[in-house]
Amino acid sequence: MSGKPLRLLTIDDEASIRNSIAVYFEDCGFLIDEAADGVQGLDVIRQQRPDIVVTDLRMPRMGGHEFIEALRMIDDNLPVVVVSGTGIIGDAIEALRLGAWDYITKPIQDLAELELIVGRCLERARLISENREYHENLEQLVAQRSAEIRKLFKAVEQSANAVIITDTNGTIEYVNPKFTETTGYAMDEVVGQKPSILKSGVQPETFYKELWRIIKEGKEWRGELCNKRKNGELFWEMCSIAPIRDEKGIITDYVAIKEDVTERKRYEDQLAYQANYDLLTGLPNRYYLQGYLEAHLSRLNFESLYATLMMLDIDNMKFINDTFGHAFGDLLLREIAARLKKLYGEGSFVARFVGNQFVIIPEVASVADNMRQQAEILRKAMNEVYLVKGTEVLATASVGVVSYPEDGESVENLLKNAEVAMYEAKKQGKNTVAFYTSELNIQVENRLSMETRLHKALSRGEFSLHYQPQISLNTGSIIGMEALLRWKTGSDGFVSPAQFIPVLEETGLILEVGEWVLHEACNQSVAWEKNGLKDLRVSVNISALQFMRSDLDVTVQHVLQQSGLDPRKLCLELTESMIMIDSSRTMEKLESLTSLGITLSLDDFGTGYSSLEYLGRLPIHELKIDQSFVRRMSNTKNDAAVVNTIIAMGHGLGMDLVAEGVESKEQLDYLYEKQCGIIQGFLFSKPLPATDFAVFCSEWGPENVLLMMKQ
Repeated sequence: MSGKPLRLLTIDDEASIRNSIAVYFEDCGFLIDEAADGVQGLDVIRQQRPDIVVTDLRMPRMGGHEFIEALRMIDDNLPVVVVSGTGIIGDAIEALRLGAWDYITKPIQDLAELELIVGRCLERARLISENREYHENLEQLVAQRSAEIRKLFKAVEQSANAVIITDTNGTIEYVNPKFTETTGYAMDEVVGQKPSILKSGVQPETFYKELWRIIKEGKEWRGELCNKRKNGELFWEMCSIAPIRDEKGIITDYVAIKEDVTERKRYEDQLAYQANYDLLTGLPNRYYLQGYLEAHLSRLNFESLYATLMMLDIDNMKFINDTFGHAFGDLLLREIAARLKKLYGEGSFVARFVGNQFVIIPEVASVADNMRQQAEILRKAMNEVYLVKGTEVLATASVGVVSYPEDGESVENLLKNAEVAMYEAKKQGKNTVAFYTSELNIQVENRLSMETRLHKALSRGEFSLHYQPQISLNTGSIIGMEALLRWKTGSDGFVSPAQFIPVLEETGLILEVGEWVLHEACNQSVAWEKNGLKDLRVSVNISALQFMRSDLDVTVQHVLQQSGLDPRKLCLELTESMIMIDSSRTMEKLESLTSLGITLSLDDFGTGYSSLEYLGRLPIHELKIDQSFVRRMSNTKNDAAVVNTIIAMGHGLGMDLVAEGVESKEQLDYLYEKQCGIIQGFLFSKPLPATDFAVFCSEWGPENVLLMMKQ
């Protein structure tokens, strides 16, 4: 610009971000001013006008949008680049609409990208400054045929913007080289023609009539034009047209100065698309859905129509991502979106709500829809196998259904209630359909209350462990105990594990709580050993999330080192569904755990669909017979057969066997006869607090088992 160092103002309430921008651009030769919010930024600008401003959007006192509006009142030609959080595209579009010049997402991965944007904006500011000089001086250019005219004419010839001069009838008298470069027309092809040679037909005739009305009144017109190049390609121009007057003030010509903004328009269109559509599936996103529903409900009210809205969630998406990777999961989501679009044609609406959730609004009807039939069609369609990268995948869905207007008269209520119904479907066992009822809201509120309290339970010391003894039928001795998590609140007392453990798993809190359980159980075992309770093994349950997402072997090794527990005295209980995936990843995890010297137990065995051949290759030391089979084996032949098969399988594979849930002498006798080595259940003891467990052990004698069996 003038040869002086350029001055940059950075506005952000995070000092670290301001500092990184300041340091980078100081190295680029800029003078730097800083402000923590829009109010400070305006004060700096009033004292020392910068050449460019880089501002955050979300700030206290005065945010970026309000700052841009205030700045436009002070200086409408000061370039502003906005920085906003990733994914908040609506904020960026609003900033551009208010007058921002460009946009970059936070966190800024590479400040060199910001440097390019700053450079581009400064160049544009220079051109705009030139354009204003043109408007101020072109009347003098036409009126004065002098050396000064020749200088300005040279500037016009070399301008980075297209320049057109016409007579008062609109006949072209002059175009500069940039016009030729932009449009593809040579000067001799357009001189004598009207600017309408560039018309694209995109803008209506009324648009051009208004343009001519303004300039014939002697006013300047500014706006955007969609024109057509000589090769037929459409392009967008930012244009200003001003009258040129002679010394008597009579209009003799018009001058138009135009900047090709096609790339900027394309970028704005891209931002608009990203704000309204899901980039992975191409479906409308949540933002678009909400706008669509607003208009849709207005139409339904006006025409007295009814509608159904269905929200579905893919049941096993987390498991698929953990097993095959997120890239595979993304491909599956595309296949799901394609199936939904095919299933629901024109007249219906399909959107990706968030994550693994989709919303379907079938065609409206003049009478209440058969919601059950529609929902069942959707559920069955989702049960068909997908083929992804040559792999067959089953991705069932839980579907929540609401009707309009019965289940909500606003967009917010309709979507909220659909989500409530969807979670009820998951609660009922997944791959099912649930219809909204007002009672479901009470359940959701209770669930949210529990989730809130669980977030604070660990820090408040509300969790504890109870221990259930495991008895050897061969020796009658206590060989170990299972550590079981308990939660006692100040208001409700003990909460059932069946209620709170699923919430821990769904929220991911199970990772932190599970690690606490591991530490607590190991430390307690060492404490008992120091007090004389030796040769006892503690069993700890591991959740699927712990097994799949955390470095479990590293955590276990750290806990063993911290507590000093002999690895042979720690048993981790893994569920059947967690590890029965024949993959190298699963095998590596199991082998890394057994290399620590600990024992692995397969919990709830018999409830899944294990492959005997695969089971034989796993480094598993123990099978636990699920209590549901133990409870029914005396009365049901099928359950007795399952128990017999599991025991025979364990013997054949050289594994220990533990029967849990043993509550009667009849069950004890049966398991003894079938040579199940270890018993756990209420027949001997319920899960006990640590102090009570120590007392139980001190009072226990091996002869107790024989006495029970003789009764």
